[in-house]
Amino acid sequence: MFDTLFRGGGGFKRSNGPGANSGAPGASREITCIAEFESRAAESLDRNAFDFFRSGAGGEQTARLNRSCFERIRIRPRCLARVGNRSLAATVLGHSYLMPIGIGPIGLQRLAHSEGERATARAARAMGVPFVLSALSSVSIEELAEVIPKTPKWFQLYIFKDREMTENLIRRAERARYKALVVTVDAPVVGLRRSAMKHPTTLPSKVTMANFCPPHNNVCQKNIGAYVRSQLDPTIGWDSLRWLLSITSLPVVVKGVLSREDALMAADLGVQGIIVSNHGGCQLDGAPATIEVLPEIVEAVGNRVTVMMDGGITQGTDVYKALALGAKMVFIGRAALWGLAVNGQHGVEDVLDLLRLELDSAMAISGCKTVKQICENHVRFESEYLRPRPKISDKLYVDDVEEIQEIPIVGRNSPEPGPSGRDSPELDAPPPLPEPLIPTGEDGLEKFPREDEDGVDECGQNTSQWCRTVNSAVEVVRAPPRATREVRVVPEVAKVLQRNMKTEIGRRQQQPKWQPKNRAASMHNLSSLRKSGDDCRCIF
Repeated sequence: MFDTLFRGGGGFKRSNGPGANSGAPGASREITCIAEFESRAAESLDRNAFDFFRSGAGGEQTARLNRSCFERIRIRPRCLARVGNRSLAATVLGHSYLMPIGIGPIGLQRLAHSEGERATARAARAMGVPFVLSALSSVSIEELAEVIPKTPKWFQLYIFKDREMTENLIRRAERARYKALVVTVDAPVVGLRRSAMKHPTTLPSKVTMANFCPPHNNVCQKNIGAYVRSQLDPTIGWDSLRWLLSITSLPVVVKGVLSREDALMAADLGVQGIIVSNHGGCQLDGAPATIEVLPEIVEAVGNRVTVMMDGGITQGTDVYKALALGAKMVFIGRAALWGLAVNGQHGVEDVLDLLRLELDSAMAISGCKTVKQICENHVRFESEYLRPRPKISDKLYVDDVEEIQEIPIVGRNSPEPGPSGRDSPELDAPPPLPEPLIPTGEDGLEKFPREDEDGVDECGQNTSQWCRTVNSAVEVVRAPPRATREVRVVPEVAKVLQRNMKTEIGRRQQQPKWQPKNRAASMHNLSSLRKSGDDCRCIF
C-alpha cells in the first residue's frame, strides 16, 4: 500500500510469463506465494511427473511437518533498530552469495521443463545463489559446467556400491571446477512412496540420468533407473565417508543428518559442512522436521562446521527462522521446481526473488540490518507464548540493597551472642562467602555450597533452610540445555522458591543488628538468584 501511494503504484510487469515481476517492491505480481506456483505447476505438469516431485514417503507425515513446524515458531521484532541499507549477503564455504538461499539437488528436472537443470542453474547465476547438481540429474556434470562456467556450483552424489564409479564422478566434478561435494547419507535404500507404488514413474525417451549414460557408463538407457537403484549401498558406514574424504581435496558437505550424534561423528571425520535434511520427507515417514532438529545440531557442531538446512521452505520468514536457529544457508527444492514448471528459468528467478523480498521485509521489520544480526533471540517457540511463565519472586526487587546486605543470617547451629551483646570471639574474622546462585555453564544453574549432616556447608558456615531449599530445587529443575539455551522451571518448584524467599527475607529483616559478621550466606546470593530468575524463561 505504501509503495502504491508514495511511489506511484509501480505497476510494472515483465512479459516473460506467469509470475513475472520487475523485482521492485511496488511492482505487481501475478503469483505472490509458493503455494500458487505449486498449484500452477500441478495444472501444467503431467500427473506422473507431478506426483514424482510432490509425493513423500509413507503417509507423508514428515513432508507435512517440514512445513507446519515453521508455523510454530514466532518472530520477535525489535523496534527503532536503524535498518536502512540492508544486506542479505552471506559467505558459505569461502564463497560469497547475494542471499543465504540456495537451490538444492533435484533429480530429473527435465520432467518439469525441457531445459531442466540448465534453466535452474541460469536462474541461480542470475540471482547470485549456489546451485547443487544432483547425481541423478537429466543434464550431465560437464553440460552444466558449460552453462554456468564461472558460477560457484556444488555436486551431490551417493557413495555407490561401485566405488570406482563413485570416484569417477568425483574426478569429473573436480575437472569441471565444482566447488564442493554434497554427499547424501540418508538413502541406504529407496524410501517407500505410496504414489510410486501405485503409479511407477516412467521416463520419456528424451529424459534420462545423464551422468550414467555413455561414454561415462555402458548401461543401456532403458535400464539406467534400475541400475542406479541397485547401486545404493545399505552397507556403507563412517569408514566409507572417511574413504571419500581421503580421495578428494574439495570441501565435503554431508546431507541427511538428523541427530546430534551423527553430526558429531561427521565433524570428527573432518567434513566442512552439514545439511540438516530429511530428503524432503521422501525417505522415512515419521522422521522429525528439519527445523525441529536444527538447533540440536547447531549446538553440537555449529562452531566446527558450516550448518545448513533444507525442507519446508515456502516463504522468506521460513528462511529468517532457520537463520535465527543457527543455519548459515537454506536450500529450496520443490519451490524452485514449481517455478521451473511454470515458467522455466524466469519462473525459478521469480521464486527466488519472492523469497528475497520476503526475507528482506522480515529483516527490516524485525530490526536486522544484515543476516549476521539474525540470532536465536529473534525467535520463540509457540509453547513459550501459550503457557504462563511463572515468576520466581516479585519481592526480590528491593530499593536499598546495601542495607539488606548488612542483615545477618543465623542458621540453626549458629552460636548465641555473648552476654555483652557482642559476637563470640571466634566470629571476629568475617567468614568467606559461599558461591552465589548464578547461571553458569551449560546447566544455567549453580548450587549453594552443600551442607554436611550437622548443617555446616563446605565453607564451614551454617546453612539456612533457604540454602537447602534452593539446592533441592536446582536438582529438580536441572535439565539439558534447549535450542534457546533456557532453563526449565516447573510451576510447583517456582511456587516453593517464591514462598521460601518471602519467608527468608522476612526472617533476615528481623535479625538483630549486633550480629553483622555471622553470615551463612550473604544477601548477594538472593540478588544473584533474582538475576537467575530473570535470565531463565519457562519452556515447559
